[in-house]
Amino acid sequence: MIAQRPHHPLPLKQCSYAVLLAMTCFTYAKQAHAQTYAPWLRQIGITNTIESAAKWGQGQLLGVVDTGINATHPQFAAGQVSQALSSCASVSFRCSNGFADDNGHGTAVASIAAGNRTSQFSTVTAGGYTTVAGNFIGVAPAANIFSEKVLNAAGSGYSTDVANGIKKAADAGAWVINVSITYGNDANTVAAINYAASKGAFIVWAGGNSAQNLLSNLSTSGLSAAAIQRLIFAGSVNSANVASSFTNKPGSGNLVSTTGATTNYAARWIMAPGESIIAPYTLAGNSAYSLWSGTSMAAPVVSGALMLLQNAWPILKTNGTTANLLLATATDLGTKGTDSTYGTGLVNMQAAFNPYGALTVTKANGQTIAVSSLTGSLLSSGALGSLSTIQTKLANYTAFDGYARNFSVNLSGLIKTPSSPATTNPLPTNTYAGPKVMKYAGGELAFLLENTSSPIQHLGQFGYNAESVTPRMVGYTLFTSQGGSVSGFGYGSSSSYPFAKALYNDDTIARQMSDFDASNVGALAQGGYQMTYGVSVTPALRVAASYSATPETSIMAPAAPQNSQVKFGIAYRFNEELTGGITYGNVAERSSLLGAAYSSGSILSLGQNNTEVVGFSLGYRLDRDRNLLFNSEFAHTKAGQGDQGSLFAATSSLQSRSWGITYLQQNVWKANDHFAASIKQPLRLSSGSAAIVTASVDELGYAVYDKSWSSLVPDAREIDMTLTYRVPTTKTDILSVQAAYLKDALNIASNNVTRLGLLWNKNF
Repeated sequence: MIAQRPHHPLPLKQCSYAVLLAMTCFTYAKQAHAQTYAPWLRQIGITNTIESAAKWGQGQLLGVVDTGINATHPQFAAGQVSQALSSCASVSFRCSNGFADDNGHGTAVASIAAGNRTSQFSTVTAGGYTTVAGNFIGVAPAANIFSEKVLNAAGSGYSTDVANGIKKAADAGAWVINVSITYGNDANTVAAINYAASKGAFIVWAGGNSAQNLLSNLSTSGLSAAAIQRLIFAGSVNSANVASSFTNKPGSGNLVSTTGATTNYAARWIMAPGESIIAPYTLAGNSAYSLWSGTSMAAPVVSGALMLLQNAWPILKTNGTTANLLLATATDLGTKGTDSTYGTGLVNMQAAFNPYGALTVTKANGQTIAVSSLTGSLLSSGALGSLSTIQTKLANYTAFDGYARNFSVNLSGLIKTPSSPATTNPLPTNTYAGPKVMKYAGGELAFLLENTSSPIQHLGQFGYNAESVTPRMVGYTLFTSQGGSVSGFGYGSSSSYPFAKALYNDDTIARQMSDFDASNVGALAQGGYQMTYGVSVTPALRVAASYSATPETSIMAPAAPQNSQVKFGIAYRFNEELTGGITYGNVAERSSLLGAAYSSGSILSLGQNNTEVVGFSLGYRLDRDRNLLFNSEFAHTKAGQGDQGSLFAATSSLQSRSWGITYLQQNVWKANDHFAASIKQPLRLSSGSAAIVTASVDELGYAVYDKSWSSLVPDAREIDMTLTYRVPTTKTDILSVQAAYLKDALNIASNNVTRLGLLWNKNF
């Protein structure tokens, strides 16, 4: 036993081979154009996608502890084998030609792991495989290689030679060390494995070709815990994934750590193709290749797989988990689970290159959450358009799996774009209709009452089910005194008309303002309670104030967020024709940003927001029945910190704009009819951005988190043009016709909408 005789000569893995002679001229492979792979590589799931993701192993350094290497063999690219790092590492014999391979085994092993050239044979069929010209036959063909020669021309050496070769390979900086030599549990070997592991190297050891259990079930003691995690044994399977007749098995032996913890050989054992593998046979010249068989061939397949993995994800090497991942993702063979014949199973690069465990993302508060557990979404608003910049960022968002590897996930589906009102309900609105008015000695009483379950209110609203709605009366009441003061209150309707009436005490302007306000910041705080008051300071000067909110939180709707608005205004009548007004409003949003809504705690929550709005209006009365109104609003939303449980870390200050021109004429063709024409730009963000928590990885693979600022400005500008005619056909019946064209509706490019609607409201 080697443990008893540390200087016992170690034989090569007994590899059988049949010599092939390449008759075609040699050409070097170019990894960037790799298309096809040898069948034994496809057997473990190698594809061009995987090779490309791993850059074909470029930058990896493989140490081959073996019989040496033919550094200038055409199987390797120029300079791929480092002659500076390669050396003779034997201590029991003298290398007359340095690290030169005088046996052929070491060169074959290196080629299987990282040979750069494709197969030069038109067709080779053997062992259940058919290889054609152009197939890559090396697992990581762009990796760098060096050799530590520890076996002589006869393929013999001592455990001290092998141990020294492993240590020298570790000192030379090998990321993976391949040892296709008989494994021994002697003190020299154990010390060398511990040393290499301490240097960060992974050690792949061929399982042996004696068709018996490894070390006849004897255990290996004295390995560090880190060494065990970086050690992997390779057994051989044929093309049908059946254990080769010659391959050793893991058996029931253990790796015993310095703390006494035990790890079965089977848990560190993986199978790879090891029969009829094409590789150089240098003893017959540089044109000769052989069909090699043995666990010596399976081991470099595993070594190449490790290099591909940690080249794609450096964190695996940094954390020392590359081998663990390869073992964890192996395809189970034989008895279910890890067993004493196949160990963990067959190398499966497809599984290894897919996420292992739950993919997680990191929120602004530093906590992680599984992608599969993400809840909530962000419903964009017209002011922000489709949030295309944010969607692009989320479409390629970085998440991490259970091995801390970075993967791209598409989270853009968490952002929803609302349907345009013009496409969901093309029927005319009652925008220009005022409330009913009752005059009496002390002034006048105006009121608007509607039943929420009335079919009139929901005509054209797709998906509406009257039976599922609890009927409720909504509206407002306005009292105007003889002195011109206006006071009102209401619930469930817009406060736009009441506030405009209180500010201007002019029904026509108030109706025109209703159309403009329907798509402004103030519209975000409607539908709940409202209170309005306006008074004349002088015959020409008026002031007004109002409060409105969305429906309050109640027992029936405990989770309803409540937005609120406080608004003040001053109006001045310059003469009989010209009236101007200035307003200031403050809108507080609990779970939205300029109407882009999200649930509290949503992964895309933008927190609570506060917007200040300044509006300017100028009304010009052409005559008693015709009026022209110009409106504009400028909104400033304060910078926020977002929600700590969200992917949004912060928002900058935001600037928004809107404007509109409305022409309203009454008594056009018939008493009390009216015609209206308007052109307007609804609320649109003009500047501002949001910071998304994003992750990247550094050169060691560690996650680096940062705030990535992305513009919230829409990629288009909505312009609405509307024509409306409303005429009473009887005392109780009204006919409304409306035509509209919305260019880039919802501020989404090319989202153009044309609508034509007719509504006849007949009371019986």
